[in-house]
Amino acid sequence: MRVDLSDPRALIRRYYLFQALAAVGFVSPVFALFVLRDLTYPQYGTLSAVYSLVLVGGEIPTGYVGDRAGRRDTLVASKIAMAASLLGFLLVDSFASYLVVYVLWGAGVALTSGTGGAWLYEVLESTVGEEQFTTIRGRGQSIARWSSAVTTVVGAVLYGVDPRAPFIAAGALMLVGAAVVATLPRTEQFEAGETVGPSVRDALPLLRDRLARPPLRSFVAFAALVFGAVGAGNQYVQPIAVAVVEGVDLGALPVVGGVVGAIGTVSLPVEIPVSAATGLGPLYASFAVVAGVVSYYAGPIEARFGLSRVLAGAALVLVAATLVPLAAPLAAFATFYLLRAVHYLLRPMVEGHVNDRVESVGRATVLSAVSMVVGLARTPFVVLAGVAAGARGPVAAYGALGALLVATTVPLVVLGSPFPDEDAAGASEDEETDGGGAPN
Repeated sequence: MRVDLSDPRALIRRYYLFQALAAVGFVSPVFALFVLRDLTYPQYGTLSAVYSLVLVGGEIPTGYVGDRAGRRDTLVASKIAMAASLLGFLLVDSFASYLVVYVLWGAGVALTSGTGGAWLYEVLESTVGEEQFTTIRGRGQSIARWSSAVTTVVGAVLYGVDPRAPFIAAGALMLVGAAVVATLPRTEQFEAGETVGPSVRDALPLLRDRLARPPLRSFVAFAALVFGAVGAGNQYVQPIAVAVVEGVDLGALPVVGGVVGAIGTVSLPVEIPVSAATGLGPLYASFAVVAGVVSYYAGPIEARFGLSRVLAGAALVLVAATLVPLAAPLAAFATFYLLRAVHYLLRPMVEGHVNDRVESVGRATVLSAVSMVVGLARTPFVVLAGVAAGARGPVAAYGALGALLVATTVPLVVLGSPFPDEDAAGASEDEETDGGGAPN
């Protein structure tokens, strides 16, 4: 049943359902294990690099597609592409075939990265008000994380039964999600049959005007560096965990051992093999739970402290969290959770701030360009972390991330004023409401 803009509560509930079905937790804890059954580590690294190139290179074109073809229809296409990629893993048996499904997955992710936020913002503009964006986006992310927590545990168990099973489950869930997206309304302009996106000729000047000049230029650069450090840090969870607790059985960890022990006391219809993959499920599920809780309260936290304080505080916490493990390696386990907390706290806030400063025309293009900047900013963090890990061990990768984050963000703070002046923005809005503001 299709929902419409006249029933905001039903619309928001359907959006939350879509978020719950967007989780790919089934494959998260076992993806590398599955791929490395057929490929070497160099081939696996090459595929990761190709995926990054597809994602970064596809951000602006797919955002442009969202602006021209419609937000909702682009989201449907994204989910279908991602489902096809997941189910394609059932057929792969060579490097070339893996390359195809990797490229398809990257294209699907790129299609949704800017378009999803643009669709939600414009729908809220037409219903409950765009000021609700951070709260609703944050709660949507929270629901996705809670769903991921459940599917991560189940996916790890399914892998023990049949390595293909998590991909079947994730692909089927993605197809159901595509069907749910199709029941969501188009934004008002596209429902009326209008094409509101910029032309190819207008797209680049639009990006230059919005992202290469104040007030978004320094803000986006600062946020991209924070997200870049987080993204690079998440790649080292498993090697750091192994290095820190070397010789300790994974099942001895409280969060993993407790769940595995609970499984052992329950009578199940099939025998579930307990393996390393089975243990990774609960560990990654606990990450998702933390991210879900933090994301749920993103709106209230922003309202209480303001975006500038949260962004600055998150950067400081991130620097400390990456440097402390150099002296106390066990602290790296706290860093694992802080990385996810920072990402899921800031993401809806940053998206909301950019949305507030971009017109409807070209919104998805601009948001996709922001995602591209984040992808580019991640590159030096990944490279430096790899060099540090190779020279000093995986824990040193976190120290390198903290040092690079300080080296790149401090000049922005000194020279670029990356933190938004929320008081000035509020005053400007009041002037425009009273008719005293000059047009931009």
